[in-house]
Order: sequence, then C-alpha cells, then structure tokens
Amino acid sequence: MNKIINPLLSMENPQSTARKLIPILIASSVRRCQISGVLCRLTISLKFFCDSNPKSVRISISDTGIGSSLVEFQELEVERLGVSDKWDGMISVTTTGINDKEIHHYRLNLNASKTKLKRLPPTEKNCGTFSGTEVGLSTLEEDKADELMAWVVHFIQKMLVLKDENVAIELVAEHIDGQHSRRDHLLQQNDDNSLPISSSCIERLASGLENYVLKHGNIVEENCQTCAAKREHLKVGTGQASNTGNGKSAGHIVDVAIVIATMSSEQCCWRANSSVTQVLYFQDFSLASISDSSLSALISVNWQNYGLKLKSNFVDKDSHAVLEWDNIPLFSHIDIAIHSYNKVTTLQSRQKTAAERALIKKAVKNAMDDLKAKDTGLFLSSNALKVRQYVPELSRAIAGLITSSNDWDFQSECASLLGLDSDEADQEEIVESCIRDKIVGIIEINDRKVKGERGTAPCLFESESLYEEEEYPDEDCDGLEEEDFSVLDDF
Repeated sequence: MNKIINPLLSMENPQSTARKLIPILIASSVRRCQISGVLCRLTISLKFFCDSNPKSVRISISDTGIGSSLVEFQELEVERLGVSDKWDGMISVTTTGINDKEIHHYRLNLNASKTKLKRLPPTEKNCGTFSGTEVGLSTLEEDKADELMAWVVHFIQKMLVLKDENVAIELVAEHIDGQHSRRDHLLQQNDDNSLPISSSCIERLASGLENYVLKHGNIVEENCQTCAAKREHLKVGTGQASNTGNGKSAGHIVDVAIVIATMSSEQCCWRANSSVTQVLYFQDFSLASISDSSLSALISVNWQNYGLKLKSNFVDKDSHAVLEWDNIPLFSHIDIAIHSYNKVTTLQSRQKTAAERALIKKAVKNAMDDLKAKDTGLFLSSNALKVRQYVPELSRAIAGLITSSNDWDFQSECASLLGLDSDEADQEEIVESCIRDKIVGIIEINDRKVKGERGTAPCLFESESLYEEEEYPDEDCDGLEEEDFSVLDDF
C-alpha cells in the first residue's frame, strides 16, 4: 500500500544508508549512459548475506556507459549520507573507457580526513572493446531484505515513467545463506503503450505517467479496474518551458505531464485519499529529490486559475513533493511528473539555477492550460465558477420572457437565433436548456482568454463557430475580474 508519510514521522524514521546512496549512484550511471549516446544497460544488484552476524547487504550499480572520471564522486557528502556504524564510508569503483586498454580499480573512503581515493592495480582487457562502470559498497542491513527490495522495485518503477530509450534497467537480488543461494530478477518491464523511436522526451513522460497511474503507481502488476479501467478514461495534459538564451542556464528544459484519473464511486484499494498528489520529480533523466526552489515553484502556481485550492504541501520521507487539495471538482485524482534537464549532459551534477524555478512554474501552467483547452468544462477558474452559479436563474428568466410573449414573430426570431425550430419557441424547458448551455459556453470561452482580451464578452446568440476556432496567447492569467460579469450585462 502506498501511503503519504507525515513529515513529522519522516524525521523519526530517517532513510537508511542504502536508500540514500542508491538514487545517487543510479543518477551517476544514467548520466554516463546519456553521454555515451547509445543504448546502455543499467544493472542494480542487491546481495543479501543472510548467514552473517549482523546481516549485511552488498549493493552494486553497474552500467555500460562511458567510463567514470571519478569527478562525480567528489560531490558525495559524508554528513548527508550518514556514515556510521552501519556503513564505513567505503565505495569501490571499477571503470574503463572505450579506448582504454585496462580496467581501472579504485577504492574511495568518504570517511577519511585526507586521502580519500586509492588506486588499485588495474586489470588488462582481454575480451574486446567496451566501456562501463561498476560502483559497489557493503552496509549492515538497516531494512529487512523484503522491505529494501520492495523499496528499490518501487523506485525503479518510478524511474520507468521517463521511458528513457537509452537505458535498459535490470534489477537482481541474491540471497546467500551458507552454501545455498537464490537469485531473483525482480523487475518486469511490461509496457502496454509502446511509442515510436522518434517520440520526444515529453511524449514519453506523458505515456509513462499514464502507465504509472493505471497500475496504482506501479505497485501492482495489473491495471486497476476501479481506478481507471481503460487508458481512454484518463485526461492528459503536457507543458514545456525552455531557456534558449546565452547564459549559463541556456539549453535548460522542463517537461511536465499531468494526468487526471476519473474513478468510479467504489473505494479504490490504493487511492483512498484522492485529494493528495505525490509529485514525481526527475532531473537529468533520473528520479531525484525535489529542491526547495522547485517545490516553491509548484506552490506559487496560481491554482485558483484552474478552480483548485492548495490545502497543504510538504516533502515526504522519499523527498517527493506532496500536494494536498482542498477541493477536487469533476475528477478524483491528479498525478504530476516534472522532468528538468539540459540538452547536454555532463558527468557532474547540474547546478540548479534561479531560472529553473520560473521554468517549472511556466511548464506546469502550460500543462494545466493544455488540459483546460482539451476539455472546456475542466479547471474553470474560481471566479468563473462563481459566475456560473447565476446561470440557471438567468437562463430561466430569459426563457420565461421568450415563451410568455404573445408576439409569434418575436418568438420565432428568438428560436432562429438560438438554433431551435419555430415550434419549439414556446417550450420553456427546451429554450431554457439551450440558453443555459450557450451562457455556460461563453463563460468557459472567456475563462480561457487572457485578462486583456476580456473587455467584450461573446454575444449569446452568435454562432458558436465564430469563437470555437479562436486561439489565445499563452500568458499568465490571474483569474476573472469584474469584466467577466459582462456576459450578464447584455441582458
């Protein structure tokens, strides 16, 4: 069961050494694979020594990307990783480049005060041309074996949301007890929505998030028939923002995918709390901890522009942003994935720039606008929802004026303007329904406009084709103001 962790509880139950190191080492492997520019294999191996006292686990992360320059490991901080009696701070690194004639071995001691890196005797290559890196460490078992394996599986399943075509991931667990051992391949990559090779990163992100949503966040192997029986039941919006300037942050791109899952009235076994959204944050093609600035960007989005209100926000024990909504109209659950990356990947971790906050905010807004454009009744602003409350009474009053008139020519002309037959002009229920739909349509159209364009509301009796094809520029929108009531002033 996937549950949201209270931030206070996360302080009482800090992450184990393994859970801190595995994401960092995987991120380094992914960067090496991305730089190689070819299809790579990334293998995560967990070897549990069940007969040792105390029990220990050997963690190994290997890839077939470019060889490591070791610069990337200089960023590891002892305090953040928690070097203690559970882990001595030792990391082994085996690496080789495509043009190297030898395989290089190193031992890195993060707990040392002076010399942290020790070069060990190399091994001569004797089986062709290849490149790759393996990083390993041993730690005492802070988590139970099944708990750690479940956590790693769920972490990798989140990684698969990216659908990175450059990296094939393998997860292996081995249990060693005396003379006996058992080896299990834990990861099953079943994709029921394959994409062409030419698909963009944002298309892959959206498709991967759909898979994630359909399978309870990939906690179970089969699609949940209660959450969303079919992919067609999902509403998907995407947004992108990029920095194309000449500064240090040029080439920085942020992709955002948002999926709305409309569920049945039955209680779902996973999404018991549908008002909570756990945001998946990726950096440079790897699942990462969300930064304070990125969380701030999420919070600063004008959610009321989409009829939403944030009730609370925090970071859970896995360093994911969690948003809790005060109201969820028309649907049951929101899933958000953010991918922040540079066009050129380097071995060193990318430094977060001030521009990233603005890009995340813009990309999220673009994704929400995309959802709103695809379904005009979805995500109306808070002010538009207030205006719409007057529609039933207003449409009833106008229909009453038309149907109660003794002037047949007047009724016939009104029916023609409304798109009704002449013999329907005196049927109040039909006239009222038609007027109500048109007013609601005008409100929804006006809500998609930017503030400067809202001076004149569309005419109630104007042909819908005249404004259905309008396109509105993508600018910030602060919600409806007094001019939004201009639709009511015409009557």
